Amino acid sequence: MPKIFLGRREFALGMAAAATTALIPKGNAVAIDALTQTGVAGGDSSVEAKTKAAMAKLSASAQAEVEMKVASIFLKYGDRLSDEQKADIRRIMAESQEGLEKMRAFKLENGDQPADAFRAYRPDAKAAIARENAATKPRQAKQQKENK
Repeated sequence: MPKIFLGRREFALGMAAAATTALIPKGNAVAIDALTQTGVAGGDSSVEAKTKAAMAKLSASAQAEVEMKVASIFLKYGDRLSDEQKADIRRIMAESQEGLEKMRAFKLENGDQPADAFRAYRPDAKAAIARENAATKPRQAKQQKENK
């Protein structure tokens, strides 16, 4: 299986595409919703129940965004997916949308710093430095005596 490398530019492009789905007019979302409904026939009833429960928690704009994402996935990979996989994709997208809405609601400014700065914890660092210093001090003292 080939490794997929996703660089920062590809990631930014994907995020921009995901963000623009919220800007698509409602009429287009309804048309795409009709297309996707025909793509998922049958499926597991528990998956459908979970999908409906997750969609019920979302606002109308969030539901439209989920449908747009699902429709784009089905357009790209629909012929390779089974009905169960399509239903599972719809469920996953609906469940993850609530977290996306919460992140979007949190306002950040360009200059905001991260909450925590990364500091690598190295418990043996002080002990290793002390051992190195203890080992080099006798040699240095011996070399100084020899140089005199």
